[in-house]
Amino acid sequence: MSTLWNKPAIPYKGWTCLDVFDVRADGEPADEANYETCEMCGNERIRFVHLMRHSEHPTELRVGCQCPEKMSGDYATPKERERGLRNRSTRHEKWLTRKWKMSRKGHPWLKSGDYHVVVCPEGQNPVHYRLFINERRGQRLYSSENIGKLAAFDAIEKMKQRAK
Repeated sequence: MSTLWNKPAIPYKGWTCLDVFDVRADGEPADEANYETCEMCGNERIRFVHLMRHSEHPTELRVGCQCPEKMSGDYATPKERERGLRNRSTRHEKWLTRKWKMSRKGHPWLKSGDYHVVVCPEGQNPVHYRLFINERRGQRLYSSENIGKLAAFDAIEKMKQRAK
């Protein structure tokens, strides 16, 4: 099989990673994901895609985990980035199964690190749900309690990223 590693016009070193992302959506079953193929080596079923750029190559390449190590000369950061995405996915999968407590008013709440989450029903026929994170009232309404809880997970992840 011919790969870009075998093409002399392709630079092998000096690439920069622009982004890393998970092609599997939150909660999507593994067998339904649209996995990608590494554009450098041809390896199939790439879940975590590293977007690489080089000043001497006209397009960005979408590659798996091992190719960016060789392309950038950095053998630690690609694995760390992928591990972070994998850990986030695992936390997301377990979020709804965590032990949510009930407030005196009957609202589910959870303490996660520095964040206190409460999901409160609002309105009648149909009931919607509003989030409170660290006593700050969310702007959006959600159609179910679980959708609200998952929105809280996403909001907390964004707040953690901003805090870095």
